[in-house]
Amino acid sequence: MDETRSKLTQFCLACVSLVYLIIIIGISILSALYTVSIPNGLLLVITLSLIGVLVISAMLYSRTHPLTKFSCMLLLPALLPTVLLNFGDWTLIVPLAVTCLLMFFFVGVGETPKTVFGTIYLLLYVLGSLGFFLAVSLFSTNSTSTVLESRVSDSGAYRYTLTNTEDSSGGNTTVKISPNDMDINFSVISFLAEGYERTVYVERPVQTEVSLEWKTMSRQEITEELNAISDSVIINLPEETKRKLGYAATADVYLRDLSDSTLSSLGVPAENDVLYLNGEPCFRSYIAILEEYFSSSERVSSVF
Repeated sequence: MDETRSKLTQFCLACVSLVYLIIIIGISILSALYTVSIPNGLLLVITLSLIGVLVISAMLYSRTHPLTKFSCMLLLPALLPTVLLNFGDWTLIVPLAVTCLLMFFFVGVGETPKTVFGTIYLLLYVLGSLGFFLAVSLFSTNSTSTVLESRVSDSGAYRYTLTNTEDSSGGNTTVKISPNDMDINFSVISFLAEGYERTVYVERPVQTEVSLEWKTMSRQEITEELNAISDSVIINLPEETKRKLGYAATADVYLRDLSDSTLSSLGVPAENDVLYLNGEPCFRSYIAILEEYFSSSERVSSVF
């Protein structure tokens, strides 16, 4: 009975190492798909260190269990993307790296396998770092971008970023819109969605005066405003949406032909966010929803 209980306890503690491996893999994946934001570095270090102490303690008790051995031997390669993609964010990297190294050295695996895998991982880190930073240098440009302003819309669904870019051609000023409800937030770390940005304004050279303001307008007001500009406003609906409305995939859909109830059924809310730039609307969530500006299929992700 005691032996069975001991084996069960050891298995449960071995699962802790597996869970930690999954967390490390998850952080690496999120680092590739999102931008890491650390609001409080000290708090993050303390949190990761405490988690590391608990995981190492569980690992020491179950260090000879096959599940623990498997998990600990894979921690270092699983951590590599996090190290490369967040290089310089030491408050994130150092606690994770120390925990992974200690678990690798203390796990109940023979010295020969540790030496072999340790050499392989060392080469992986060296060659991986050289390849990654070489690629970064090849794709990088001689320009410096400065975010001047960023503000969330009244509904909290969108945010704009006003950026000045200095380069040899006089630079430019851009305004980009991105969704504000696709981030992954934890108390000590946030993963900001990237690849969804849509440029609504770009001007050369750098502009010194750009006025931006969020407003809220009703669906009916926006419809009337757009139809007043032109009765031939075409909405670029996705093909699937066109089929649902009875249109051919290649047919033009005019705003004037869409009733208010149809717009509501397509997801356009009663109240919509509108961004005004120098007094003129440059973004309407009304159109963004209809044309699916921020769908996953439109996402452009890059690690460089």
